[in-house]
Amino acid sequence: MPKLKFTKEVVVEAGYELMKKKGFQNVSVRKIANYLKCSTAPIYFNFRTIDELKEEIINMCKEKLKKYLYGNYSERKILSGAIGFVIFAREEKELFRTIFLDTTERFEKLYEMTLNELLTKENLHESFPDLEKEEAKNVVNKIWYFLFGYATMLCTRLDEDYRKNETNEIIENKILEIVKYFQM
Repeated sequence: MPKLKFTKEVVVEAGYELMKKKGFQNVSVRKIANYLKCSTAPIYFNFRTIDELKEEIINMCKEKLKKYLYGNYSERKILSGAIGFVIFAREEKELFRTIFLDTTERFEKLYEMTLNELLTKENLHESFPDLEKEEAKNVVNKIWYFLFGYATMLCTRLDEDYRKNETNEIIENKILEIVKYFQM
């Protein structure tokens, strides 16, 4: 039987899967090795330290989150990002929990990046052309509170049927309702 090759990608993917199941604080070289059913040698062959490996896992999380934030859910970028954020919470429950609810220092940057993506000058102008930049930021910050609560509810809700019934269209309609409220 040929030996399995544990590439960097395989190790990072295993660390990511372990993080989703057990939380970021429980990621260690030994636990990843157990997950892969190997010794720690292939992991240390690819990464000098656990911190280097954890940075790669965070980068993977960032890329997965970006796919949702930059998804094509609406023509308006802020609305599209908002919808993507909530869908991310619905579909990537454990990852959402790790990044946004069990915030560790390493994930704080990712949290800030998410909000900053919504607050770019271009996004603000496109979504709120009649408002000054600071007014538009205030609207987005108020919407963010709703989004964060709504996404958290979808992530933590035990009722799987409820989560499945929150379709992309229903999510978009709820977000549009709240946007109308804050633009008054």
